[in-house]
Amino acid sequence: GRKEVEKDAGKGYVYVQFESLKHGYIDDVEFSVGGKAGRVDVRSSSRLGYLDFRVNAKRLNWFARELRDKYGWETAEITPETHFDYFDTNPE
Repeated sequence: GRKEVEKDAGKGYVYVQFESLKHGYIDDVEFSVGGKAGRVDVRSSSRLGYLDFRVNAKRLNWFARELRDKYGWETAEITPETHFDYFDTNPE
């Protein structure tokens, strides 16, 4: 599930918590929209440890795909080529 924790439209900021259904782990995800170019910065982090079994990458790639497909945004995906260390330490 997900829970919107904080939203400040004036600052272009949203903080959401995602909870895994299986074990109840919580991931923190923050979105910040800024600048005239409409850039969106995203931070996604698992609260416990560093292994997330690629869940954060899958989630962010889903967001990126939605923005590309629905709104024509230019977004990059998180892949083993762009984030080698993340994929190397996070088995699927």
